[in-house]
Amino acid sequence: ATPAPELPGGLGVGGTNTAIAQGAPQVRTVQTPDGPAFDVTYNPANSRTLGTSAPTDFLIQSNEAINIPPRLRVFQNSRDAEARADVRTVSVGTSANEALEDIVYDSVRSRVYIANSGMNRVEVFDAKTKEFLSPIKVGQLPRSMALMPDNNTLYVANTGGESISIVDLAAGQVVGRVRFPPLPFNGTAPLMTPSVIASTQRGLLIVMSNGSIWKVIGNDAVPRDISAVIGAATVPAPRTLVSTPNGEYALLLSGSGFVYLYDTAADEFVQGRQVFPAPIQGYFGPMSAGPGGRYFLVNGTVLNPALTPIGSAGSVTVTGRPGQTTTAPRPVSAVAALNATMFVRFTQPVRITQNNPLVSEVPVVELSDANSGNAIRQVTTVEGPISTVTGTARANIAGRALAVDPAGTTAYLLTASGLSIVPLDAPVPAERPSVNANGVVNVSNLKPAIAPGTLVAVQGRNLADSASSSSGVSILGGTCVTLNNNPLPLMASSSSQITAVIPATLAAGRYPLVVRSVDNKIASAAPVTVTVSKYAPAVIVDPHTKQTAIFFEDGKPVNKQNPATRDERLMMLATGLGSTKGTPPVTDPVSVFFGDPRYKQAAVIVEHSGPAPGLIGIYHINLYVPGDRMRGDDMDITLRIGGINSPTKGPLDPRVSIR
Repeated sequence: ATPAPELPGGLGVGGTNTAIAQGAPQVRTVQTPDGPAFDVTYNPANSRTLGTSAPTDFLIQSNEAINIPPRLRVFQNSRDAEARADVRTVSVGTSANEALEDIVYDSVRSRVYIANSGMNRVEVFDAKTKEFLSPIKVGQLPRSMALMPDNNTLYVANTGGESISIVDLAAGQVVGRVRFPPLPFNGTAPLMTPSVIASTQRGLLIVMSNGSIWKVIGNDAVPRDISAVIGAATVPAPRTLVSTPNGEYALLLSGSGFVYLYDTAADEFVQGRQVFPAPIQGYFGPMSAGPGGRYFLVNGTVLNPALTPIGSAGSVTVTGRPGQTTTAPRPVSAVAALNATMFVRFTQPVRITQNNPLVSEVPVVELSDANSGNAIRQVTTVEGPISTVTGTARANIAGRALAVDPAGTTAYLLTASGLSIVPLDAPVPAERPSVNANGVVNVSNLKPAIAPGTLVAVQGRNLADSASSSSGVSILGGTCVTLNNNPLPLMASSSSQITAVIPATLAAGRYPLVVRSVDNKIASAAPVTVTVSKYAPAVIVDPHTKQTAIFFEDGKPVNKQNPATRDERLMMLATGLGSTKGTPPVTDPVSVFFGDPRYKQAAVIVEHSGPAPGLIGIYHINLYVPGDRMRGDDMDITLRIGGINSPTKGPLDPRVSIR
């Protein structure tokens, strides 16, 4: 650990463990008019993969302050600009084993209820105002909820004891609890607690922590008789239980891969089938049920009423070691029925190995066909689920981590840092940025020759709002431009052009460029391939006045009215001279010619070539005009580096006058 920096008043932040410091954010303490504060900076190391990385916890200590939080938890997200989720963080306490466990949508009140086991409460989110309301305190470790068909009663299973809270949703508070029979006085009898619950037209269906199945009569919980279909007094863990929207059916998933169908009319489990043979891989537990039991969703597989698989999320081909590819099923971490023909699922990128879990894809919410499992529409999100799965591992997760409003316009997801609200409507095509053919050019001469450190113009339509920056920022005018999936520094933006800087450290090659509208959450339809050369020299010319950027020592421009003469020192601005080296930084050797470079009298003396102070993507070249020189009122300027000459003919011609 590193020493904690101290704030006035003795307030400081504890250092991080060296094992996690590589990806941890930078935190420093600062003094503000309102008192001490913490300044947190994103760690670029997290840009190697998309999504929210594991949170970093900081311990805050002070001998003099009071009421300080027990920890400062920081989430870092490398997002895709097309991701449309609005993430609301939710505190889950200090226990690493507790989190957001279950989610239910209340269509009558347009509210979302979330079981927060770490805080012993139910979070209430208002879908209309998009704000969290006062939470509802329940029992210890709530992990499963059941909304009854009357849409007014919510049962909450508290797994920390023999407790099921009864919540009146109109009053927004607990009004009672389900009673459990007393245990015989026996020191060896383990305490049984409610594990998962579901609402049916016969009342509450309960699976206890030992796998036994119970029901509620009146306000008392009692064991059910052993089911002939299940054939045992207990169901193997882990277990997930879900019911249809009106409670006609319930589906139980056992840890052995069997699913069992409960029919309210018969008040019995009427069918069972092993859908997932051992060894079970991937996410295990996500479930939902279509209206009237028309279909069921289990671990990303679509089952018909006979519990026969009829569809899935399919498989993807992924690359492992160099030259090796493999086919793997698409991981599905959450599902939710929408109506009789469509459902929503939350699919994740494939992580091949635990040692290399980095991904370049984003989690996707899919609106899917209940008859085939095929995706109808896809929406990318900001972050993934609480649990990730790699390779052939198995991750046992909560049955419900996804809810959808009845209109199918918004999905609510339990994700890494809290609640993600994802709009499911399709983006407006007219808002999509479009880059012109050959629309990435050097700002100096409007030609496509580009080198590291070059100032470029990205030309097109619907690119960005009008804005400017003197320092270069990754998002400007509501837009981000990425080259090879890395954001470029942006200097100016408008609807038709964005001025950006190619990083000076970028190696020569061909790279995909994408314009991403962060405000509209939509990107250009297809990447534009940009060729970056080691050198692409160009002399800067003002596109409006056609004045070449060459000046006397006093800053006045060199032109026909003010020509240069022998023994004068000039300064010229250029781009595309590639990487620099040394201190102060200089470019590779540069030659400059006023006139036809085939004649030695065209050469002028280069005294210095390096980055222009205070300017990004621009170089300044200090010149000395010798006595033996060519003369003229309108001569070409040629800039040569690494055997590459700057163009002298094109939309913007660099010219100089010498007498």
